[in-house]
Amino acid sequence: MTMTNLMVRTDQTLCLRDGRRLGYAELGLPEGKPILFFHGWGDSRLTRHPEDSLLGTAGIRLITVDRPGFGLSDFQPHRTLLDWPRDVVQLADRLELERFAVLGHSGAGPHTLACAYQLPERLTAIGVASGFAPMDRPNGLDNLSKEMRQGVQMFRQMPWMARLAFASLPRQYRRNPEQAFEKQFGHLMPSSDRAVMDNPAVKANHLEGAAEALRQGARGLAHEALLFMGRSWGFSPADIRAKVWLWYGDADPIVPPQMGQYLAQVIPNSHFTLYPGEGHMLHITHWTEILATLAHS
Repeated sequence: MTMTNLMVRTDQTLCLRDGRRLGYAELGLPEGKPILFFHGWGDSRLTRHPEDSLLGTAGIRLITVDRPGFGLSDFQPHRTLLDWPRDVVQLADRLELERFAVLGHSGAGPHTLACAYQLPERLTAIGVASGFAPMDRPNGLDNLSKEMRQGVQMFRQMPWMARLAFASLPRQYRRNPEQAFEKQFGHLMPSSDRAVMDNPAVKANHLEGAAEALRQGARGLAHEALLFMGRSWGFSPADIRAKVWLWYGDADPIVPPQMGQYLAQVIPNSHFTLYPGEGHMLHITHWTEILATLAHS
């Protein structure tokens, strides 16, 4: 498989029925198994494993999508988690995808599960890597970092603080992306994640993706933090009937493994994998394995 066979279209847009613009990228084989990849909180459609040749080897057509307020996607006021599947359906219809797989990382975990809840008939496979579980449940904040617990409590009581908390990030990422990333996430990176980010291609991709996420400012980032940290999801994972693959690392300080263990307990048809010694970047270290699982489920 050569790179000449692969798509690399990173600045695609779709006009949704309500007039909003949705940004997405198409990568990999045009006729490959379609997988929609939903980026983590603070990332964008550009964020992925940097070696696109792996998509060709795995026979994958990867579509990465900016959520509202990130990258090229227009902000959506009053957005809820259950609004996201409606955008996904419109994109899939535009791309003539009758059925497709979905994969979400980190803050996209709740969005991916919203698709599993609302769109089971359209999905061939569902994967969540290091994704958040509902926090408004008994023991929902167990093992979260002190900073994360404080954030959840603040956003529940004073949701308006989210805009203030993230207002300076766009300027920081424009000025010095590496320094901004280190300031925001460095204290939450175990040695396994440090090793992943020591790969120059991975680092460059993630910094580019983070800067792109904030091209419109921090409004989308702030609104989405409220969706999975400060508000009810609007549905219960226990009501998901489709099969869901769950991948978590036991050294992840951002999304501790109890999140995945809870989802595995309540989603009737789930498959849970816990990677010893791995952190929040396991979707990069196990990229090929994860894509193959979803492509062949």
